[in-house]
Amino acid sequence: MTVSLTQVEHDNGAVELRIVVPGAHWLPEVAAHLAQAYPRSGEPAARIEVAPRRVFAGGAEVSLARLEFDLLLFLCRNAGRVCDRHALLRHVWHTTDRRGARTIDVHIRKLRTKIGVLGAAITTVRGVGYRFDGAGLVHIDHPASPSWTGSATTRQTPG
Repeated sequence: MTVSLTQVEHDNGAVELRIVVPGAHWLPEVAAHLAQAYPRSGEPAARIEVAPRRVFAGGAEVSLARLEFDLLLFLCRNAGRVCDRHALLRHVWHTTDRRGARTIDVHIRKLRTKIGVLGAAITTVRGVGYRFDGAGLVHIDHPASPSWTGSATTRQTPG
């Protein structure tokens, strides 16, 4: 099997990765090629900043809707595990109503389009759900502590 990777550096500093993979399945070889694209910096192909809800892929910020961000974060936090539709509805959509299961497919399709080459790391497990197979390609920034200061106060009313 031949997997080709082309890295195109733009004048604005953005890096575009073009991958040609025969077939429609995510392969470990693709992950290896992506990792080779970032040898100097040691940076992962994508970064998720949890507190500000920002996603960067290939050095550029990716604009995601609220549910797309939550879906990507959930899949990345559970990388390598199959997330069935029921679990996605419960943890991302916060519902147990199984009638909305097909909306997941629509959100996955939109998410794959927006995150570019990383979209190939979201594997469809037919009849079950989805699995993120790109754990080494994404870094999740967790805040050490809240960035705001102050404490909650209660107001007492005379009575």
